[in-house]
Amino acid sequence: MTSHGYLRLAVAAAGFVAGAVPLILAINSPGGAHRAVIAAIGPVIGWAFIGTGLYAWARRPANRVGPLMIAVGFSFCVASLSVAQQPWLHAMGLLFLPVPYAILTHILLAFPTGELTSRAERVIVGLSYLSATVGHWSAVMFQNTVRQGAPRNPILVADDVAVVVTLYRLRFTVGVILLVALAVILIGRWRKASLSQRRALAPVFISGGLAMGLMGVWYLASLARLPDSVVDLLWEVRVVALAVVPFAFLGGLLRSRVSQAGAVSQLVAQLGEEDSPRGKLRDLLAEALGDPTLTLAYWLPERGEYVDSDGRAVKLPAEGRSDRMSTMVDRQGERIAALIHDASLADEQELIKAVGAAASLALENERLDAQLYAKLEELQQSRARIVESSDATRRRIERDLHDGAQQRLVSLALTLRLARSGLRNEPEGAERLLESASRELDLALAELRELARGIHPAVLSERGLGAALDGVAERAPIPVELVSTPTERLPEQLEAAAYFVVAEAVTNVAKYAEATHATVSVERNDGVVVVQVDDDGRGGADPSKGSGLRGLADRVSALSGRLEVTSEPGQGTTVRATIPCG
Repeated sequence: MTSHGYLRLAVAAAGFVAGAVPLILAINSPGGAHRAVIAAIGPVIGWAFIGTGLYAWARRPANRVGPLMIAVGFSFCVASLSVAQQPWLHAMGLLFLPVPYAILTHILLAFPTGELTSRAERVIVGLSYLSATVGHWSAVMFQNTVRQGAPRNPILVADDVAVVVTLYRLRFTVGVILLVALAVILIGRWRKASLSQRRALAPVFISGGLAMGLMGVWYLASLARLPDSVVDLLWEVRVVALAVVPFAFLGGLLRSRVSQAGAVSQLVAQLGEEDSPRGKLRDLLAEALGDPTLTLAYWLPERGEYVDSDGRAVKLPAEGRSDRMSTMVDRQGERIAALIHDASLADEQELIKAVGAAASLALENERLDAQLYAKLEELQQSRARIVESSDATRRRIERDLHDGAQQRLVSLALTLRLARSGLRNEPEGAERLLESASRELDLALAELRELARGIHPAVLSERGLGAALDGVAERAPIPVELVSTPTERLPEQLEAAAYFVVAEAVTNVAKYAEATHATVSVERNDGVVVVQVDDDGRGGADPSKGSGLRGLADRVSALSGRLEVTSEPGQGTTVRATIPCG
């Protein structure tokens, strides 16, 4: 048995004793309506809350609802000591009388997650505890219990009926206000709740709401100074209503477990009936979980992202959201999907995992379909970008030729005409014109070579990838170290892709990275060529915002390869292309 198991066992034993003591005291005490009620159902309330709380705590150790229910049980057992004839035991019970209802307020507002999610909820709970302790204790200190036929009050400060009446009326007024605020929040939460949320909220809200509502009626009856017989009857009725709460909660938990088993069995049967559950799988899972808002996201490890059934990227809900959350589904140790569901299912992890396990094979099959659709979507986008890039490249070449080499050649032709016409009459001027023409010709040739290198460098075809990368390193404005390059020639398309990956990456390093050094490696291992460029720059590169890296990704993808960019802020950038090479 674990340490938590021993702790729960100790709490159970203490709870049995805590309920038995007031029962024995009530049986051995003189009559009275209150003592009769305590003797009849007092231990039932204490034991039921403690037992149900232990069950809820065992099922969901991280949830505070179970410990809170245990606290209600123990506090009610202590409050039941008010039947004792011993003054100090009676006083202790008197002091704890309103505490169980303050804790029940906490449970209602925190259910089902166990957390108070808003400032208003925390204020209501805080004021409830303050009223049940400081507010109530202040009145008890001025209450002469002997006058009411009870044992002596050992904590009596002064016998002042006016002060007692004033303090109780103030506390009851505050109690009515807090109960109205509680009702407003619970009604609002019920209206906003989905079907699955209402299924979880109903047992506790109905039973707990009834008990707190009767408490409010008792407050109002006391404030209105109705006859004691009416006030006493309302007190007894609200205690009986409180006794219903743990059983309603337990019934809800048991119903939940039974419905979980039924939901999983029904899901398995429905999946077995479907030849191809694609398209209906989401509906089947939504029905099993009771969440019509359920969506599926399939994990694609090669892309490092989730997609829907049509292959479109999906983002999981951010942690901390109060309305949506996600639960991962694994099969044979590998993640295959995520179920994005209503946050009300947070406490139904057993059901979600059971449903996910039952549907894991169907989810795996649909994930393969989603992967295919994702590749098709990526291919279509890549083709569109390639067409757009090709058009842009043609326009750039046309512009560069028109504005650069073409203009220089036109100027060169004009200069040569002028030189020819001046050869006989002004030989010296003609000589200067020829020198200018020679310079223009050199510049035009240099621009044409640079333009040709951008299209396909001649050195790549003539001498291979290593020599071409040497040229990239030499022309780079920052130091570039060639760590490794293939000694043998690679297929022409692969060499071109590797060259342009390095050239574009080095250009980006020089322009944007604020780096002082870069390294380049091209290695061929186990049928793949890995091209990697690292720099020591500022990082933070986003490949989705630049056409250069997107174009490289398309070029690499066309060869069935993959381009990855790792660029954490302040940690440099790594551009890595993996390309199959038979």
